[in-house]
Amino acid sequence: MRHLVVPLFAALALTVSSQQASASQRRFAYTYSTLTSPVGEVELENWITWKRRPNTVNNFEFRHEVEIGLTDKTQLGLYLANWDHDSRANKSAFAESAIEIIHNLSNPVSDPIGSAIYGEIAMGERSFGIETKLLLEKRIGRWTVAWNGKIEAEWEGDRFADLQEASGELAQSVGVAYDLTKSLSLGAELTHKLPMEKWKGPANAEVYAGPNVTYRKGRFFASVTTLFQTTNKQSAASIESRAIVGVSF
Repeated sequence: MRHLVVPLFAALALTVSSQQASASQRRFAYTYSTLTSPVGEVELENWITWKRRPNTVNNFEFRHEVEIGLTDKTQLGLYLANWDHDSRANKSAFAESAIEIIHNLSNPVSDPIGSAIYGEIAMGERSFGIETKLLLEKRIGRWTVAWNGKIEAEWEGDRFADLQEASGELAQSVGVAYDLTKSLSLGAELTHKLPMEKWKGPANAEVYAGPNVTYRKGRFFASVTTLFQTTNKQSAASIESRAIVGVSF
């Protein structure tokens, strides 16, 4: 695991060194903002998600993303590589690459409520997925409240040309944050998932909740959320934590 993680943290260290211009609008690690990058701005993000499963199994998921402001209201995201590491098998594997589009519809400060639509297409060696989201957000003074609703469909198989197993997921997340200073925010997030194997109806719900902290300075930001399962689903992770570090140019 060390030979895979060390290069990633070296990249994160380089990210921290840049601290000029405007910071990211991100307040949460699981819940998206309705605001998009300004036209011409490029942002690099590295994600790490740790999940602790039953029998003390630890899984790590990694994402390396480039976000580009196409217009003042439309943002393109490229997931260069999503990959994961299974600590029990001591094995890492590429999962997928993806492309996303976020289009802002209204502003969370000047309008009654901020809104945006999100679309994503992901492809791996043995999978294909489509994801759509509705993003809502409101900022009042130092407070930020955001909600995301998601519908996801995925097909898997032994090879990309023969994808037969279909599944879906309905999910939502809520984030509440308070800006202690211009750079530091504290808050909490909640996620609610309804997996649907073969689209035959929802399985038992998975609900997670936990604290969040976000730091922004110049072009740099870092956001960390730790979530604890509040439902009793033995097959799902009992705790998970996500850290996102980004820098814009």
